[in-house]
Amino acid sequence: MKIWGRAAGICRYELRILKGNYKLYLIPVCLFIFMLNELYPIREFLLYTEESASPFLLPFLFNDTMLTASVFAGAVLFFMDAPFYEKQQLFVIMRSGVPGWILGQVLYIFAVSAIYMCTLVGISIFMLVPKVGLSLEWGRVWTTLSLTDAGDMFGLTFGVSDLILFGYVPLEAMLLVVLLGFFICSFYGFCLWCLNMYVGKIVSTVITFASILLVTRVKYFPGWVMYLVPSAWIDLSNLSKYALHGISVLRAFFLLVAGCAILAAIAFYKTVRSDIAK
Repeated sequence: MKIWGRAAGICRYELRILKGNYKLYLIPVCLFIFMLNELYPIREFLLYTEESASPFLLPFLFNDTMLTASVFAGAVLFFMDAPFYEKQQLFVIMRSGVPGWILGQVLYIFAVSAIYMCTLVGISIFMLVPKVGLSLEWGRVWTTLSLTDAGDMFGLTFGVSDLILFGYVPLEAMLLVVLLGFFICSFYGFCLWCLNMYVGKIVSTVITFASILLVTRVKYFPGWVMYLVPSAWIDLSNLSKYALHGISVLRAFFLLVAGCAILAAIAFYKTVRSDIAK
């Protein structure tokens, strides 16, 4: 148990360092401005109809593939330098031990992913202000946008899928999207860590961003390509065992959890045998 205590300490140490990093402030601000521009039509629709929407916008947003790519590209920027080693951390590594330090890096990736998704939830709700209600039901706004062409009339960049509307209750859909986003962010973080250790930062950055940006074109490729694009798995309306790719919500969670575990183990193995550990 001591090693987990040291790992938690390393995670807190990394989070304190992050507080002084421009990325913590610049990335959410850029994401906020981008989403504000992309979601202007829904705000216009709410003001026109004088209706209040329930705060469950997030599950529908990832139908917009450009927005999806932007969200995960922003998340990956936090993990570009994994493992997060600087010369001044040598004393920290000596005190905590290499295994404890590496586990701390693992916890840090999970922590940043959780913070990022919570921030995204907050932004998505803020986008509906002042026409946001406190209802726990989907409500008339999302039902109208799903069953009519009102979204096209106002130029919405995302579609309100009836598969989500009638397949999930609002809190369930919100929780699933947040958890999927959390594991996708973590998966890309561990992917960058492993690739950084084996092929270098330039190649790892290209591969990771290619996977993220491919979400904008994946529907035009054979079904198996979907397995190479975890960023596409956050769209609940696109997950079904009956789809060409065969990835259901349950399978997506299994692949992401297993992928995070395997990549974290590979990262641990490679890092503990690297020059950092010597």
